[in-house]
Amino acid sequence: MLVGDGIIELGETALLFGPPGSYKSFAVGQLMLYGAQGCGTWLRHKINTKFASLWLNCENGPRRLKDQFNRMNLPADAADYIHVTDIPGIWNLSDPRLMLEIRREIEEKHISLLIIDTVSNFVEDEFAKQFAAFFAAINTLLHGLEPRPAVLLLHHSRKPKESDKGARGLLNLISGHQMLQRRARSICYLGRVTDDFEEKRVAAVWLKVSNNGEAEGTKTALTLAEDATLQPIEGFDWSEWIGGGGGGGERKGKVSEAHIREIFKEIPWLPLKNAATRLEAIANVGRTTAYKALEWDGRFGHLIRNHPTDEDLIGLRNIPSPAGEPNAANDPEES
Repeated sequence: MLVGDGIIELGETALLFGPPGSYKSFAVGQLMLYGAQGCGTWLRHKINTKFASLWLNCENGPRRLKDQFNRMNLPADAADYIHVTDIPGIWNLSDPRLMLEIRREIEEKHISLLIIDTVSNFVEDEFAKQFAAFFAAINTLLHGLEPRPAVLLLHHSRKPKESDKGARGLLNLISGHQMLQRRARSICYLGRVTDDFEEKRVAAVWLKVSNNGEAEGTKTALTLAEDATLQPIEGFDWSEWIGGGGGGGERKGKVSEAHIREIFKEIPWLPLKNAATRLEAIANVGRTTAYKALEWDGRFGHLIRNHPTDEDLIGLRNIPSPAGEPNAANDPEES
């Protein structure tokens, strides 16, 4: 057992999938770092031993990966345990040129975990025969190796339908044929809490685990830290993830004009991010709803204006409230 109880095992296949931009590459880097250290907790599960990893990388340029690993607190012997390929010129695991090169790396560097990023780069379409050929190529690649390395597949999710929301329904988001579900012994969904561009929080949900299902359904909220690792969020409100795109429904609140006025009652001008945070709490809504309510061309655009000298700040226009109370104090030209 490399990670947890049935999470990542020698000789078995695991699947980490989610929408583009959900920090899967950072999760991979963290897994490789903790494997090199021989300790740590990855997406809620304990690293059981020290191991070497090989990342078959098809999507990240060297500059981006260099920046990511430079931010990490790497051990002195990291070069013996962390190995990342350049983007290969051949995207076919059955091609002898690629297969022999990967196998040589595994044997020479004593690799215990092979990370394939991503599945879609090695299948031409989403038919069963393509995925069957993909897994056959992996089997040929690893045949006869003792111990046989664990394999972690990275994959993208498709756009969700209403019927896919929540719990095991997230399995339906795996792009491609159901063979991926059957072949993977453990499956984790990783997705951002909301669709906001500045969102650095993700939800990790274990949908399938080979330890008799004991860890299935467990979920962890994490945030991308300065050291390029995903760290748990204490006391996370899961209703926000449900409303923000993880599956379920929006928080029960609803934004009103009174809520918009309330957030600027004591502080006339606020950065958009701070205003959205205040609105979430006051109106009991998720982050996406709060940001939408504060859009200049949105439902309450008639109330909101940018600061005349600082474009990062927003406040109220000089419009009387329904009760007739003026808001001149919020307008620098009036106050």
